[in-house]
Order: sequence, then C-alpha cells, then structure tokens
Amino acid sequence: MEKISVEEIINIRKSFGDLVHYTPLNKSHTFSRLCGNEIFLKYENIQRTGSFKIRGAYNKILKLSDEERTRGIITASAGNHGQAVALAAQRFNIKSTVIVPEGAPIVKIEAIKNYNPRGNVVEFGLTYDDAYQEALKLSKKNKLTFIHAYDDLDVIKGQGTVGVEIMEQLPDLDCIFCPIGGGGLISGISAYCKKVNPSIKIIGVESENAQSMLGSLKNNKITVLASNPTICDGIAVKEPGKITFEIINANVDDIVLVSDEEVANSILLLMERAKTFVEGAGAAALAAVLNNKVQIKDKKIVVILSGGNLTPNLINRIISKGLIKEGRLLKFKLTIPDTPGELLKILNIIASERGNIVTIIHDRERLELEYQKSEVIIEIETRHFDHINQIISKLEKEFKIELLAF
Repeated sequence: MEKISVEEIINIRKSFGDLVHYTPLNKSHTFSRLCGNEIFLKYENIQRTGSFKIRGAYNKILKLSDEERTRGIITASAGNHGQAVALAAQRFNIKSTVIVPEGAPIVKIEAIKNYNPRGNVVEFGLTYDDAYQEALKLSKKNKLTFIHAYDDLDVIKGQGTVGVEIMEQLPDLDCIFCPIGGGGLISGISAYCKKVNPSIKIIGVESENAQSMLGSLKNNKITVLASNPTICDGIAVKEPGKITFEIINANVDDIVLVSDEEVANSILLLMERAKTFVEGAGAAALAAVLNNKVQIKDKKIVVILSGGNLTPNLINRIISKGLIKEGRLLKFKLTIPDTPGELLKILNIIASERGNIVTIIHDRERLELEYQKSEVIIEIETRHFDHINQIISKLEKEFKIELLAF
C-alpha cells in the first residue's frame, strides 16, 4: 500500500484556498463535565456542503487529468459525498452524475442539484451499496470517470487535512473519536495524526445497524454485512473499502458501536447545549463518548462532528421523542361535565402548577360520550418527571385522568 506522507497532506490543505473552511475546534464545558474528560468538538458540520466530504472530493478532482475531466465524472453517495463532488465539479466546470439511494434525504438530493448546474442526480436502489453498483455500471457504459466516496488514496488524503487542523489547534490531545462508514475520514486522520504523534489514540465509531468495518476487522478480511435502517445514514455501509481497511487495521486503536437512541440523544444535546446542528453520522462520535463506550478519564479528547445535513422531519421526531423521554411533555385525557366553568378548572390547575399548554382537543360529539359529558385531551410542556407527577397529583384530586402515549 502506498504510504501517506505528512508533508503531502499539509500541502493538500494549503491547496484548498478559500473553498474549504478551516473549521473550529472548541472545548465544550458541558460535555467535559458529563464525561469526566476535556471534550473538544471539531465542527465539520459547518464545513462547505455541510460535511468534511468536500476535502476529499476536491483533492481527487484536482488530481484528475484533462481527459478524465472532459469525460465527466460519476459517483455514488448517501448524500454528503454527492454534494461535495457536485460543488468541486462546479469549480472545474465538469459535468457530474451522482447516484443516490431512493431513500436519501430530500435536503441532500436538492443540495446536490443546486451545487452544480451541469450536474445530474439519479435515485437508485434502497442502500448506498445499491447506488454504488449502479454508478460503477454507468461509469463503464458511458465512459465516465468514477469518484469513489472513500476507497481512494486522493480522497483519503484530502480527508486527512482534518487531522492537520486538529494537530495545529490542539497539539497535546490524547484521543480522537471519529465516525466510520466506508472509512475514508478516519483513515486520513489516523494516517496523519499517528505519524505526527504515535501515542494518540484513535477510536472509530460505527452504528450498531451498520458495523461492516468492525466485522471485517474481527474476521481479518473484508466482510459484507447487512446494513439495517439507521438514523446514521451517512455511515450506513455494507462493505468497507480495501484501502481504508488496511489503514484502519494499522492505525485505529479501537472501534465501538452506538445505538440510534444514543445518537438521537446526542443530536438533541448538541442542539440544546452546543447550539449546533448535527446529523446522525455526525453525532455518532459524541454518542460514543457520552455513553462511555471506552473507559477514558481526565484526557483531552477530540470529537469529530462530521456532518450537519439533518432533515427537518427527522429533527422534529428527535426533538419530540427527546422531550418525552426527559419528562418534558405530558399528554392526558379526561371526561368532564359539559357545563360552563369545568374546563376552566383544569386550566387553572395546570397554570397554578406552571405547566404550559401545547394543545387542547375538546370533543362533545363522540357517540360513546354521555349527553351531558365532554372529552378533553390536553398536551402540556413540563420541566421533568417530578413536575409531571406534581401536576397529575393536583388534577387527580378533582378529575379522573387517563395518561396517553404520544
């Protein structure tokens, strides 16, 4: 395998000019307190195109010959790599084709279209791997230059520029947590950082529902594993790269798994505490740290927030479920006499206990109701579970309540 030199990756970083942001690395006092380490967040979620992918895509397209560019380029992507290829292709006035799974987030598909007026987006298959096979087929059929999302040395070296910035921003760090899909990002970072400081620990993070790299390392060979649905769509890969497998096997100290529930909680925490917007794959590394997947204390840890392209629909579900799990939403039903003032009694109790009403449904027409009764369904904002119990206790002194699931 070709060696990756420190000097080359530094020079690649210099070649980016104003296209690629030098992203912040900031200490989070909240997350540091929660896990007993000094936690530094690397904000690749605010990178151009919303993820680190522009680094590798631009470097790869920069290295293409004139003949390769003239033919046009094609790639497969879950969304983020496609956006990066489209933007880099636009910079060089190259026609691009991006194959995405049919279930790819709409926000990512629309972004790909907008980045390159000469670009084309094709939805094919249910997974990234389906899209990848279709892209390979079309590449051969139409003689297009194929740009791999991760298993390419120029792409990997481009992603390694994240490591250049980290080492400049925090030279005395102890550990880096990085998400793994196909492995391009962690390969570039680990290849660079381990050469600069071999004592740095590199921890990879995969979704429980897409653990092909961990499975391959356990089997000591590339292994294709089924990828189940996950909110970490950006790292849902069935088969890791051959080049990335070798680099990760040589440089990465451990790989851990996180659940969708742990990732969703981390996304919500990042919105609330860090005021930052991160997609599932982008929050995976923080989820591993907050859930103590590796026993580390009193160390300087860098957490890669690899992407921020989260769809509004998924945000809504994550926020709603997160509030329910933390006891910050309450929904209940009660039947009351259909007379003036009865509903006001309920509202006064809620107000006196500092509950905040979100919705009220007042129904007197349902066939099952007695003629002098009405049914009320109320959803309120609460502070925590003790606050919920306080409100319920007060209401139950006068009314019979049925708690409802959301």
